[in-house]
Amino acid sequence: MIRLHSPISRVATLLCLAGAGLVSAPAWAQSADTASADAEVEQARKHFSQGLKLYKEGDFDAALVQFERAYAIKSNFKVLYNIAQCYFELHQYVEARDALSRYVKEGASNIEAERKAQVDTDLSELQKRIAHLKLSVNVNGATVYVDGKKAGVTPLTSAIDVNEGQRTISVEAQDHGSKQRVVRLAGGEEQAVTLNFEELRPSAAAGSGSSPGGAARAPRGLGAGFWVTGIGALALGAGAGVTGYLALQAQSDREDNLKRPGVTAAELDDDASKAKTFALTTDILAGGAIVFAGIATVLLVTNDSGKEQVGLGVGPGNVSLRGTF
Repeated sequence: MIRLHSPISRVATLLCLAGAGLVSAPAWAQSADTASADAEVEQARKHFSQGLKLYKEGDFDAALVQFERAYAIKSNFKVLYNIAQCYFELHQYVEARDALSRYVKEGASNIEAERKAQVDTDLSELQKRIAHLKLSVNVNGATVYVDGKKAGVTPLTSAIDVNEGQRTISVEAQDHGSKQRVVRLAGGEEQAVTLNFEELRPSAAAGSGSSPGGAARAPRGLGAGFWVTGIGALALGAGAGVTGYLALQAQSDREDNLKRPGVTAAELDDDASKAKTFALTTDILAGGAIVFAGIATVLLVTNDSGKEQVGLGVGPGNVSLRGTF
């Protein structure tokens, strides 16, 4: 029996289990003389026997594994009693209660009245060692873990039964990360715990903001301004490249004419004027390309502001930018 009232020795407890027919003559093997030839039955019996040995040695965790293996191979309800005993020794009272409840349910009329009464008493005592955690989380669909074991998904419709003592509560939510809290709970009591996540900030990239008037504003593209100024910057840059080449060519022609016999002053002045004009045009176009590129960059950065009033002024020898962003 589960040792809740008196310090019964482990050996005495195991002898009680052996008397239930689970050691030398397991219940699943009693009705057949040739059961030893059954590989599954033999394997289950070996797991059960090894579980008893480990239990006597005080290795309850390893014994639990062996008993669970035996039950998985041959589901004999009597093994559930041993499983409950191991859980109790490991201070896992919720699991011990659940295993013992299954023992009663699956054993039903096969359990003697005296043993049934003792098991009912044990179940009542176990309830005193189980706390009830009422967890509140402000995010639905979050996974709740107690000491690393999944306990449910929010919103939780009822309190979570947990073992008394110190417990680690973890909540994991997609897009929110995780929250963790260490709590101490008393058996037989209900304790409320709140774990709230910070509200997600609207993503600017998703265009979830609203206009000053409160109406939702649909996601916007880069806008015509960006494309006009971007293409303009490319065109002006290309133009600056052409006029720059022509300026250099005009300067080269003037230098060649200086070396040519019979050249007139008017021809030299004409060459100088062409070179100067092309050079000035190159400067203006290059400046315009830089300004347009700057405007395109500003429009790209401030694309979500909703204000795009940009103008370009070009005058003799200068380029000016005006606008509001």
